[in-house]
Amino acid sequence: MQRYMRPTVGLPPFQQGGLDSLCGLYSIVNAERFINRSVDEEAQMLFNDIVYYLSRRQKLAYLLSEGIIHTQMLQILKRVVGKKRISEVWIPWRGLPNPDLTTFWRSMQDFLDGTPGRAIILGLNGFHDHWTVIENITSRSILLYDSARIKRLPRSSCTTVYPTGKRKHLLLPAQTYFLSNEKTDEQNRYS
Repeated sequence: MQRYMRPTVGLPPFQQGGLDSLCGLYSIVNAERFINRSVDEEAQMLFNDIVYYLSRRQKLAYLLSEGIIHTQMLQILKRVVGKKRISEVWIPWRGLPNPDLTTFWRSMQDFLDGTPGRAIILGLNGFHDHWTVIENITSRSILLYDSARIKRLPRSSCTTVYPTGKRKHLLLPAQTYFLSNEKTDEQNRYS
């Protein structure tokens, strides 16, 4: 019997989804699931609805290779997810000057504040070019509900200005969506 020798190429295998750019689509599905505690079948239906919507608009191939941009994210949230699944979508920093990290961090903490039925979709650049879902935020870390299995972003590694060696996670306030299943009187909804 010949002994099997595992080849050592020095490169790890790709993970499922490692070659596509579907993080934006997954962030929408994961945010809806987190907010509504949706079962697998409901999440699959939403995923299918988004894929069908993008396919009808001939944007699916681009999305698979390049990812969702801010305006497409907003269109999907409005036209596919809609008020049946998520009552409110708020983009508090859209059209405003970029806040410093402390101000932005505090706004996310104030929004989540332990209230059930809330989540935040966060746009990232720098170390990750990625869309993710924030499930909680402490004074020291952002805790994620993420399709790429990223668990947390330490505050000491984050910035809202430009990434550096130490602050490699660029948080994008103007591409951050506050999602809720409660009606509020806040301005700038679906802006």
